[in-house]
Formats: sequence, structure tokens, C-alpha cells
Amino acid sequence: MSSKYIGLFICMFIIIGAMSHVGFSYYNDLQSFLFVSGGSFGYALLKNQKNKFIINCGNGAVYFGWFGSLIGLIALTAGRSNNWGDIEKTGIALSILMLTLFYGYIIKLISLVFNKSS
Repeated sequence: MSSKYIGLFICMFIIIGAMSHVGFSYYNDLQSFLFVSGGSFGYALLKNQKNKFIINCGNGAVYFGWFGSLIGLIALTAGRSNNWGDIEKTGIALSILMLTLFYGYIIKLISLVFNKSS
């Protein structure tokens, strides 16, 4: 077994362990995942480097994770959901906006394993 796969297994084991301690239900948001994965794929196509497609997908996932978090933060601070003053709504909105970063870095970790150039 390649050391890359062992490294990914260790990283994912630690991440999933932390997630299970808090609860898996907090880490599920389809819209955030589609935003990051779609942006990742689009970024890789935009780079137009077939030999680096997987690594560009990983990089794009991180970029779109940050874009998603910024969009969520702007929506939160603009009062889009009328959540100012309600700590429960603000906390939920903050957790969802951070999920795009989480998904982006998970995709980046996975892309490191399937990168053919290293």
C-alpha cells in the first residue's frame, strides 16, 4: 500500500473521529458541497491542463471553499436571513458558511492521493 493512501487514511480517521464526537449531522449540507465540488471541477477545466486535472480540482475546491465562506459571511452580515440578535440563527448560519471550507479542504486532501505528477 502506498504511503499516500496510508497518509490519507490517517488524516480521514482523525477528521472522522472529530466529526463523530460532535455529530455527523452538523457536517451535511448538499448546497455547500455542490458549490465546492462544482467550482472545483470548473476551476480544473478553466486551468485547461489535462496532466494536472486532479491537482487543479483540489486547488479549485479550496478556492471555492473560501468563496462559499465569503458569500455566506456577506449574506450573514447583510441580514439576509434576519438573524441579527438571535444567537441561535447566527450560530447555525456560521456553521453552514464554514462547511464550504471544510468540504474544500477534504477534497484537496483526497486530490493529493490521486495526483499523478508526484
